[in-house]
Amino acid sequence: MARPLLCLLALQGAPLLCLRGAAALAPPQGAARVAPLQGATLTPPPQDAAAPSAVPAAPAPITVNEARQQLWAALDSERDVAAAVDRLLGVHQCNYETRAFVEFSLAGAWRLRECVSTKPSREPTKLAALSLERDLVVDEVTQHLAFEGELVNVRHEFAWRRPRNGDKGVLLATSQGTLVESTTRLRTWTLECSDVKHSLHPEGKLTSDAADVVDAVARLAPLELFDPSGTRTDLEYVDPELRLVGVAPGSARGANHVHVWSRDEPWGLAS
Repeated sequence: MARPLLCLLALQGAPLLCLRGAAALAPPQGAARVAPLQGATLTPPPQDAAAPSAVPAAPAPITVNEARQQLWAALDSERDVAAAVDRLLGVHQCNYETRAFVEFSLAGAWRLRECVSTKPSREPTKLAALSLERDLVVDEVTQHLAFEGELVNVRHEFAWRRPRNGDKGVLLATSQGTLVESTTRLRTWTLECSDVKHSLHPEGKLTSDAADVVDAVARLAPLELFDPSGTRTDLEYVDPELRLVGVAPGSARGANHVHVWSRDEPWGLAS
């Protein structure tokens, strides 16, 4: 007798349960009906969607001091000196209008660290080959500037040696110059040199031909320093230890070269 009663209760309750379920699934009145697209698949958004990449900020402009430090590093490593010179000259605002300051800052001895040149003859590999061929090495070039009124006494010293026979010494190139306001650069000065005199000073007895030594030095050193007559150099940068000068267009030799000089002595105290 229990089973018929359970079946009767189930039959009586079934329509009620079905109505309740239909009412729960029916959309609210007035709601729009959207037919599903055939074959469409609803894809949930990714959980970790990447945010749009931010535009990188422009690098901060380099300062004169940073460019100067980069040039020192390039000189010490003997790499990318020309690029470092360009960076320093690009950020430095040349302003050397006061002649007294220029004379004070330039006076004394300076050592040539680099001659920046685009000429094929100044390529390091070609200079090394020429040095081997001529059996002569120019170890150092030094410039001495002394101001006497309107005149500038200019002396270039070329320390040389010959590896095969042991000869060595110094070749001097001396001339007088004048310091004039630059006509190619604003707010700076130009050193103009006149006729030059050369003298050879070997250490001990010279076994080499003197003329051959002088000719070899002339070919290996920057020609505008070996013979500065007719050369005009613009002061482009100077601080207590570093100086950049550019050979002005129209010079007799070395046009568009940039000379990088350095010294260890403070301003005005180098001999």
